[in-house]
Amino acid sequence: MNVKTLCLGTLCLGDSTGYEIKKLFEASFSHFHNASYGSIYPALNQLLQEDLVSCRIEPGEKHPNRKLFSVNNQGRKAFVAELASTPPKEHIRSEFLVLMFFAHLLTTERLREILEQIATYYENELAHLNSLTNCPEHPPGICFAINYGIASCQAKLDTIRNQGKTLLKQHRKALG
Repeated sequence: MNVKTLCLGTLCLGDSTGYEIKKLFEASFSHFHNASYGSIYPALNQLLQEDLVSCRIEPGEKHPNRKLFSVNNQGRKAFVAELASTPPKEHIRSEFLVLMFFAHLLTTERLREILEQIATYYENELAHLNSLTNCPEHPPGICFAINYGIASCQAKLDTIRNQGKTLLKQHRKALG
C-alpha cells in the first residue's frame, strides 16, 4: 500500500495535520510501514487535488498556523475500496538480512556489533508495541496489528539471539 493511501486511512481515523500523520506512522505503523515528511506532504497534496480530502487552516497561538486535513465521503469510499481490493501480502526489505547474507565478508567483531544493534532495536520496538496494548478504545483490527507486531518482533528477537550465537561461533571457526 502506498503512502497516499495510508494517509487517507489515517484521516479516516480523524482529522490530522501532516505532522500528526508522521507521528502516527512512527508510533503505530513503525513495525509494518514507514513514511517521511517528504512523502506524506506530497501525498496529502495529491489527495487534495483528487478531492478526497479537505484542508483548513487552524490558527495557532503557541505555534504557527497548521493545515488540518479531513477525509470526505468520497475519500472514505476510496479508502474502503482500496482495502477491499488490496491483496494481503507482505514485502520485506531488510538491510539487516542483506548484512547476514554477506556475513562471511565481515569481521567477527562487526558481525557481533550488528547482532547487538538489531537485538536492541527489536527490544525497543517490543517495549513500544507492548505500551500500546492497554488501549481499550482501539478497534479490534488495530489490536490485531499491534499483537501481530509483538509476535513478529519477539520471533525475530528470539532468532537473532539463538541463531546469532551459532552464527558467531561458525564465523570465528571459518576465519580461524
